[in-house]
Amino acid sequence: MILKNHLPHARSKQQVATLACASALFIGGCAQWGANVLEENHVAFNTAVCQAMDSQMLLNIVRMSMDEPTQWMVVSAINVNTRVGGSLTGGVTIPSSGFVGGSTGGATTFEYTPNITMIPRQGEQLARELMAPIPVSSIESMVSASWPISWVVFLTCEQFQTVSSFDVTRGFPIQAHDHRFGRLMMLFDELQFKQLISLSLASLPVTWNQKPIPAAEVGLISVASAKKDRSALKAREDGTYDYISIESVPVFTLYEGIQNDPHGLEMLKLLELPPEPGNYRMVSVENPLPGARVSMRTRSLAALLRLLSFGVDNSANAPMPDLDIDTPIELWNRIASQSDVKSDMGLHVNAVFRVHRGASAPSNATVSVAFRGESFWIESNDVTTKEVFALARDLYDLQVKSGNEATPVLTIPVGSSH
Repeated sequence: MILKNHLPHARSKQQVATLACASALFIGGCAQWGANVLEENHVAFNTAVCQAMDSQMLLNIVRMSMDEPTQWMVVSAINVNTRVGGSLTGGVTIPSSGFVGGSTGGATTFEYTPNITMIPRQGEQLARELMAPIPVSSIESMVSASWPISWVVFLTCEQFQTVSSFDVTRGFPIQAHDHRFGRLMMLFDELQFKQLISLSLASLPVTWNQKPIPAAEVGLISVASAKKDRSALKAREDGTYDYISIESVPVFTLYEGIQNDPHGLEMLKLLELPPEPGNYRMVSVENPLPGARVSMRTRSLAALLRLLSFGVDNSANAPMPDLDIDTPIELWNRIASQSDVKSDMGLHVNAVFRVHRGASAPSNATVSVAFRGESFWIESNDVTTKEVFALARDLYDLQVKSGNEATPVLTIPVGSSH
């Protein structure tokens, strides 16, 4: 530091000026560093967490293909460890006027190390979530998120109305005993493309009481309470009441024009529905219920993942799928043709989902894991497998809760204090 003035208090002025210059330099550097950390880390952490969850899903599918137990992890904490350093050089001139002049220079260094903490998930809650039937609301959510109805139903449903699909049972072949299921998938594809059918969430009135409510049981308090809860007591002609609430429920919608489409009429006959447009509430029951309802029996998330495990190659460098069954529509057609001969449909899961196996995964693989000395991966150009894998990831997120742990928070220092 160079001093050009030795008047009384010059040393204190010099110290203040130096501190001011240093602070300006340091704070400016911190602000720029904080912006860079936010920009770089939020993307890097997002990518890292996504890759970790993708790898976990693929690894457990591979384990299932070898009849080994699965293990699930959850992200519990995300943070950044930082180290800050710096140097300052320069000269300051303090004349008798008290105005400070001069220049400063220096450098600040910031090093940060990202950390993601994951803990194992296990216990009764996780087991129940994996083994419980997938809710029809989740099926509607997947279709609303732009997934084809046929894909979602193929993966999640054991029965749609009276049309059965197949069971996924350990140690047994996957047999499509009802050839109508394959035809139903083909009709879903065509009618969804024509925008004649959809699955969606709709607000519908639901009557809760099985018998009419006597007028003597209806008072001001019950009426006010009903209005508060998005419900109402609706008067009947005979003086009794119904308790009705507005509920958001998944519905299967048939649009105007379906009654004029030959394939629309074929699907309606297949599902035993009247030949007209309408909204049908989706319910999770074994057999169709009377009224405007469509019944579905769904499989568990564990069974869905086991189904996908049949798409893992049995050996390294396995041959490509049968050219006649290497697309979803060809798989639907094969199921539809199985009216007499019952073949193992598990051999054809790789038409819609295939996991490659070999000594090492290609560098551009969408996701890859190492297990038992081998590599398993999803090819970057296999669009159908990538989409089915993403669909399974979304269903897992809908089905499995985070447990008692708080939602992880990404903590990044941005240089607001030093």
